Amino acid sequence: MANLKRLSNKQDSVVSVVPPVSDGDIEDRKKHYGILDTTKYAKRYNHLLFTPVQFHWNDKTFQIQYNFCTDPFCKWFGRDQERFEKVLNKPSRYKLTGSTKNRSKVIRCNPDPIQPNIGVVSDISSYPYSNWSIAEEINRLVRIETVQDVEPDYVFHKEDCINEGFTPFDHKKEFYKQGKSTSNSQRWQCKQCKKLPMFCRTENNPPPITNKEMTYFPHLQNCY
Repeated sequence: MANLKRLSNKQDSVVSVVPPVSDGDIEDRKKHYGILDTTKYAKRYNHLLFTPVQFHWNDKTFQIQYNFCTDPFCKWFGRDQERFEKVLNKPSRYKLTGSTKNRSKVIRCNPDPIQPNIGVVSDISSYPYSNWSIAEEINRLVRIETVQDVEPDYVFHKEDCINEGFTPFDHKKEFYKQGKSTSNSQRWQCKQCKKLPMFCRTENNPPPITNKEMTYFPHLQNCY
């Protein structure tokens, strides 16, 4: 017999996104937020725009980094951000240009400081994206399309029963068999308090989804 199913919620670790900032990074931001002006503060942390974000799904690890040149005719096309440490002034492969006030920042390619005569660097701009936000959106989309088994939570004893904590799964001798349920599963009764088990709903064990409740999810109805 198939198990009852429920939609996944935020407590279910279907996709695990690795935060790209550490606790130390957060404390550093708090420290400098009231000290640096807007321009210096943004410049201090704009390298995080090019930091890849990892997430784990189905025992596999994926990496997201969407901020790069999108012009296939440019020599920097698809290349990650890089700072040329051995070159004077230590230029980077990409720079952010545009107005911070109007939120119109774009990614522009810098000239190649090492091999300027090989290939062409285009003047086309690319729009920046939040890698972290994209990873979290993938997490959300996977979660709403994933179902979990409903795990029963039974109460086998009355309050103050001396055998509280015993279950028929690990202490069968402390229970009577009391026939079968309508779903053909074994019914048990505690020998001490004579209580028949009761199925309880909890926050982590909501009622199973029925076809009536699946009106807006017809593509999931075959799962039940």
